[in-house]
Amino acid sequence: MSQITLAASAKAFGLMFQVVRDGLHPSTTDHASYGPFTAQWSVAAHLEDGSIQLNNDDTAEVTNLQVVWDTLDLKLCFDLPGFCVGGWCIIPDPFDGCWVSLPSICVGGPICLDINLSGLVSEITDLKANLMPKYCVDPARPPGVSDLTAEFAGHSNQWQVFLNPVWVHVDPIDVPATIENVIVNLLEQAIEDAFPGVPSWAWSLIWDVLGPLIDVFTSILGIVGDVAQWLENLLNNTIDLLGWLETVVAQYLASQWPILHFEDPYPILDGNPAHNPIPVKIPIRNLAAHINSAEMVVTADVGA
Repeated sequence: MSQITLAASAKAFGLMFQVVRDGLHPSTTDHASYGPFTAQWSVAAHLEDGSIQLNNDDTAEVTNLQVVWDTLDLKLCFDLPGFCVGGWCIIPDPFDGCWVSLPSICVGGPICLDINLSGLVSEITDLKANLMPKYCVDPARPPGVSDLTAEFAGHSNQWQVFLNPVWVHVDPIDVPATIENVIVNLLEQAIEDAFPGVPSWAWSLIWDVLGPLIDVFTSILGIVGDVAQWLENLLNNTIDLLGWLETVVAQYLASQWPILHFEDPYPILDGNPAHNPIPVKIPIRNLAAHINSAEMVVTADVGA
């Protein structure tokens, strides 16, 4: 049995990785309850840049891989404590009671804030992987057919070489400190939208009763310390977008998009309708893939 060897330089390997990188567009939508509030989130991201290095320990290492959060929408819902303003007498009856009084205006109940953090950029600071060859039987290939029949049907089997992550490290999402101003504006608007029947004169009284809105927000949700840091912890740890992204990237590289793939049997001469319509193909066996500091090397046995 003969053997073939294929090699790709470090530069070529980097270009192959870019194709794999650009194919990843992870997204997810979910919700959960956390005591005083519920959270819903919808996220989608893509990867950019990154520096790749081939090592003599049979691994490739990618650093400074940018994570662009194309969509990062967070909805927080909670109950605003009920209270009333107004109701006091403007013109009292000198004998008894009141001739004219302000109406009593009450607010309180469910409030939701839609916090849009789309466009934030974080980073996969380190991703290390080795190569893992897999033999893929086309799931659409009819059972029991020959390789030639599968070829004509467009369902040939494949050898695929995946990047199998040894580890993936994602930096935390960094929420800007100006988020407090955003929260205040969103909270004020959400309260006013929830009670459209409140007359305009009553809002100044309501805001006087509520006081600083950021204090209301932190008090209801039980936030201790900085709001931006609380949101970072919610996204990175409680909701665990970091763990989700690390898992998605690892699974994608290891099983969904190969860095190299080719048919088996491998075509070495196309069919010619005028002479020999049947293509000439050779079977590939015992494929192995390795990395050193200069190149990727793929070896395989060929023949029956």
